[in-house]
Amino acid sequence: MPTLAELADADAVVFGTPTRYGNISAELKSFIDMTGQLWMEGKLVNKIASAFTSTSSDHGGQETTTFTMIPPLIHLGMILVTPGYADPVMFEAGTPYGATSVSGLNSDVPPTDKDLAVARFQGKRVAETTRAFLQGFKETQVRITMSPEEKAKKKV
Repeated sequence: MPTLAELADADAVVFGTPTRYGNISAELKSFIDMTGQLWMEGKLVNKIASAFTSTSSDHGGQETTTFTMIPPLIHLGMILVTPGYADPVMFEAGTPYGATSVSGLNSDVPPTDKDLAVARFQGKRVAETTRAFLQGFKETQVRITMSPEEKAKKKV
């Protein structure tokens, strides 16, 4: 688990958890519950966020688990990035809410090649969105802080 300081410093965060009866693990819930001070200070606002999960069986709560991670991210002011159906691999594995895999009853089944392809696609989408957001955010901040004369010179 990252520290709260690391969470505050990150440009993007991808939360992952095993499924516990269709819900996030107690450990992740506890970590999220500790973010109250960051929430009050707005330290997580406009950070890119995404989520993934693993279950021990098919139909073990993959979508509901990923879905239960979404409300806290919204409350924290984070910007949610999901894989959606933005890549053909999404029609073969994962969910539109986040990458998933089935690890087996003893957690001894590795992710399939398709599961990994979904995870890579989701990671790429998070990275590209973060880069685009940060670049656009910086440009917007520059335009907001420029005087009218500076804007005229730069034709902003």
